[in-house]
Amino acid sequence: MAPVRGLRVVVPVLGVLLALLVSTSASFGAKPHHRDPKPVTPCSRGLVALTFDDGPSATVTPRLVRTLERLDVPATFFMVGRRIAAAPDVARLVQRAGFTIGNHTWNHTDMTTQTADEVELALRLARRAMLNAGVTPNKLMRPPYGALDDESRRAVERAGYVPVFWTVDSRDWTGLRPQEIESRVLAAVRRHATNIVLQHDGVTNSPASVRAVTGEVTTLRRRGFCFAALDESGQPTPPVPTATVTHVTRRVVEGQRAQITVRLDEPTSRPTSVGVVTRHVTSSAGDFGWTSKRVRFSVGERVATLSLPVWRDGLDEAHEEVRIGLTHGRGVLSSPHDSDTVTLVDQDSPPEVTVTGATVTSSNVIAVGAPVTVRLSQPSGRDVSVRIRTHRESAGPDDYLPLDAWMTVPAGELTAVVPVLVSPGPVDERVETVRVDVLAVRHAELAGPGAARLTIHPAAMRVAPRLTLPGPDWS
Repeated sequence: MAPVRGLRVVVPVLGVLLALLVSTSASFGAKPHHRDPKPVTPCSRGLVALTFDDGPSATVTPRLVRTLERLDVPATFFMVGRRIAAAPDVARLVQRAGFTIGNHTWNHTDMTTQTADEVELALRLARRAMLNAGVTPNKLMRPPYGALDDESRRAVERAGYVPVFWTVDSRDWTGLRPQEIESRVLAAVRRHATNIVLQHDGVTNSPASVRAVTGEVTTLRRRGFCFAALDESGQPTPPVPTATVTHVTRRVVEGQRAQITVRLDEPTSRPTSVGVVTRHVTSSAGDFGWTSKRVRFSVGERVATLSLPVWRDGLDEAHEEVRIGLTHGRGVLSSPHDSDTVTLVDQDSPPEVTVTGATVTSSNVIAVGAPVTVRLSQPSGRDVSVRIRTHRESAGPDDYLPLDAWMTVPAGELTAVVPVLVSPGPVDERVETVRVDVLAVRHAELAGPGAARLTIHPAAMRVAPRLTLPGPDWS
C-alpha cells in the first residue's frame, strides 16, 4: 500500500510541473500582443483625411456612404468621369450625403502618357459628366496612379485644378483582406503630420476596403486623431465645430453666481474660442459682473464653464433678466440668435415709510403748500407708491383742500412732499390742525402709526406802509 500512496503524491506534482512547462513554452512561442495606447484627448494627435478613388460603384459606393455617415466621418471621393456617366444617381447620393467629389479624369489614363491637350480634355470630360449628373464640381483632382510629370502638371494647373496625392497607401487594390488593409492604414498614420489615406470604392477588392473603414476610424479616434475633409488647396481641414449655450442657471439670487456652460458639437485639432456676452433686458449693467468674456477651448476640448457674479446692491428691486449670448467665434461657428436668460432674484428688504408733519402759516391772499413729507428709510430700486388722506381736526372745511390720492417716491429718492394746500384765511383765526394718514403703500412697508399732524397758524397781519412826505422848503 505504501507505493500506492507514493504514487498518489507524485501524480499531482507531475501534473503541476507539466502545466507549468506547457504554459512556459507557450509564452515563449507566442507572438507579443499589440495593445493600443490608452485613449487620449480627441484631435490631439492630428488629422486624417480619408479619400476613395475610381468610383462611383453602383454596389460598393452606397455601402461606403452609409458606413461613413454612421461613423460621422468626412471623406473625399475622386471619381472617374465615365463611371459617373454610368451611375449618375450614385454620384448624386455621395454629394447629398455631404462628401466632397474630386476629378479623377474621364477614363483613368496615366497622364504622363498623354499630351497636354489630352490631359485637359480628360479633366474637361469628367467635369461635364459631373454637371450632367447634377454634381457640383470643385478644383481638386487626383492623377491616376499618382503619376504626374512636369508637362502634365502644367496642363492640370492650366485647367484650373489642384492635384491631390496621398501619404498613406492602403494597397487595398492588391487583394488584401480587411484586417490587412486596416493594419496598413493604422501603421502608416503619423502624429501631427499630413495624413491623406488612399483607398478605393471602384476596384474589385473595394468591398474589403469598405469593411476595413470601421476599424480604421474607431482605432484612430481612440488614439486621438480627428477626421477631416480636404480644403480647396487639397489639405486636411480642421473640423469647425458649432458653439452653443447649453446650460445657464435659470434663477440666481443677488450675491451669488450664475453658471454658464458653452459646448462644441465636435472636437477640433486647433485651439478655438468664442465670445460670451451679457445683455441686460430689464436690469442695468451694474447688476452683474461682466458684459463680455472670451471662452477658450484647447485641442479636443468640447465643454467650457464660466460664472457670472450677480451683485447685491442694497436696493429693493423687481426680479430682473439678463440675456446670455455668443459672438465672435475663432475656429468655431456661433449663432447670434443662440441665447438664454438668467433671472436675477432680489433679496433686499423693502424700505419703511413714515410721514412727517409740518407747521405752516396761512396767507390771507393765496393758497399755501404745506411741507408734509413722506420719507423712506432707505432708497428703493423701484417707485414707491403711498396713499395719503387728510382728516380735519380743529380745521374747518374752508381751511385746506381735502386730499385722498396716491403719490410716488421715485426710485432712488428718499422723500416726496405731500401736496396739501392751506386755503387763504382771515387774520383773526386761531391755530388749527389737520391729520394726515397713510392708508396704503406699495413696494414698501409702513413704519409706526402712519399718521402726522399739520398745524396751521393764522395769516399774519399785513401793515400798510407809511407814506412820508417831504416837508416845505422855507429857504
